[in-house]
Amino acid sequence: MMKTAIAGVALALMAVSTASAGEPAGISKNTLGNMGLGSMQTMSDTEGMTVRGKGTFAGVWGGSTAAWSGGQVSNNNYEAASSWAHKPAFAKGESLSFAGIIEATYLQDPTGSALNVQILGGVAGGSAWAKSY
Repeated sequence: MMKTAIAGVALALMAVSTASAGEPAGISKNTLGNMGLGSMQTMSDTEGMTVRGKGTFAGVWGGSTAAWSGGQVSNNNYEAASSWAHKPAFAKGESLSFAGIIEATYLQDPTGSALNVQILGGVAGGSAWAKSY
């Protein structure tokens, strides 16, 4: 019976000490000084997130490809990223591809001269953005 009572008291003391250690001001300046940590200061949650590498990150990537039957190909890619510790991160990327032919001819007819421009091709593009909080 005595062993059970001692074990119960020990468990109660452990529960109380664990609860008080989790409080923000649970360790006194005197105790910190005895441990050689007297100059420590409390930091904000945002600062703690930075220390733990828990800031914000946003990243996007993508691309566009345009191909034309004459063998012309245009391929454009993008990658964008940002990282912040104290505010939201934002990243944006875009691409535009054009493939084809441009044919310019100079024509003379009875009424005068004219420039004839013909553009044949394909266009592809894209855009992406991301924001993290």
